[in-house]
Amino acid sequence: MPKNDQNPAPLDVSLTGVRGPKGAKKTPFEGDPRSLWRVSQFASPFSLPDAPTRKKVGFKGKKDDGEDALAERAEMLADLQELMWAHVVSAPEAEQREVAKAIAARVPRRSPQEKARREELFSPEVESALSGLARGPRVLLILQGMDAAGKGGVVKQVVSSMDPMGVEVAGFGKPTPEENGEHYLERVIRRLPRPGHVGVFDRSHYEDVLVPTITGSESTEELERRTEALKLFELELVRQGFVIIKVMLHVSPEEQLDRLISRLDREEKHWKYDPSDADSRAQFSLYQSIHAYLLEATDADHAPWHVIGADRKWYSRLAVQELLIAAFADLNLRWPAADYDVETERKRLLES
Repeated sequence: MPKNDQNPAPLDVSLTGVRGPKGAKKTPFEGDPRSLWRVSQFASPFSLPDAPTRKKVGFKGKKDDGEDALAERAEMLADLQELMWAHVVSAPEAEQREVAKAIAARVPRRSPQEKARREELFSPEVESALSGLARGPRVLLILQGMDAAGKGGVVKQVVSSMDPMGVEVAGFGKPTPEENGEHYLERVIRRLPRPGHVGVFDRSHYEDVLVPTITGSESTEELERRTEALKLFELELVRQGFVIIKVMLHVSPEEQLDRLISRLDREEKHWKYDPSDADSRAQFSLYQSIHAYLLEATDADHAPWHVIGADRKWYSRLAVQELLIAAFADLNLRWPAADYDVETERKRLLES
């Protein structure tokens, strides 16, 4: 499978304007978190078994060190989220235009060839919905993985450290009868985060390519068409100000079995188990094969795929948190300056 074309490198700036815990290191990982888990580092064609599931890539500490770092860096993540919201709400229009322009510059401008392919792969409704998106910075975290890979744990332990008023979580399961009557991207567009917000897809638009391929309801040709559509879709999102982080939580079959069995062993976890989990597990290798194809085919600098070993829950959560921090930092935002005299307002408050 050929490597996809390289796009302009993401903005690479130091973390500024954000307070973190006193004495905190810039990152608890050795190496740049933007590249530690990138699927592009593996040989082509990519094979998921080649990626580690238990190795602590870039992290030399133990579990206690990782959990301490997760708690310590949560404050910085929360501040970064607030900074993005403050930018959207209060930054001068000129500054907002510059940030939007910088994000859009991560991808090429739409070419006549791309326009023609979109006409073939998108519906008029999809194009209309995309054109109606408000422009502005927002982060979209896409989580994929087998059952019990830890997607929900990432949402609870990492995403929950941010202001819930600024987070929008969505999941995509089997389409409803109404959704089956429309283009598969329409339901995805309806759940995209607004400017200034963080969106989390706990399973995503990749399910609409993965599942039909696994079940055999779509042909190989349709797999290729839908894969191309996802690439064009993500290109357009970046042009609208989306910062996309795609994470494959890579769990071993042995660890997955232990976690699924534990759900049956504990009454309070029975609700998390579905008999279809056993069916999916029986096709573990096929799922890995299709996932590997999708990850390599849709990996790009503007929408990178990161394959994070998920056998250690604390490690995968720390890694995802650091990817979010790096993505926010790359926006290089500043706290909006007050449009009033601070000392005058202080005096007025004290005299009130």
